[in-house]
Amino acid sequence: MSAVSTPEVSCPLCRVPADPRSLRCPSCREDLSVLFRLRYAGRIDYNRALDALAAGDGALALGLLHRAVAAEPGLHPARELLESLSVAAPSAAASVGREGDAP
Repeated sequence: MSAVSTPEVSCPLCRVPADPRSLRCPSCREDLSVLFRLRYAGRIDYNRALDALAAGDGALALGLLHRAVAAEPGLHPARELLESLSVAAPSAAASVGREGDAP
């Protein structure tokens, strides 16, 4: 899979880049957690899609991957997984991640 750069979050009040570990502006201490959630929404949905696939829920995974790519078009791992699932037959996409299922 392709490497993904981490988007930067800056404080809207003082324009100082925030530390992703603290979720606060290092200058004015403003809570930036909502901005982080918005900035990382695509990655959060991508990770939730991986969890859905592991649980055998291909339909949920497809929806989350569509949302991830819409939120962050440059998120190549999500785009690649979405394309690979979309090429598969709908019944195959629903069973991705299941091992040992017999018809």
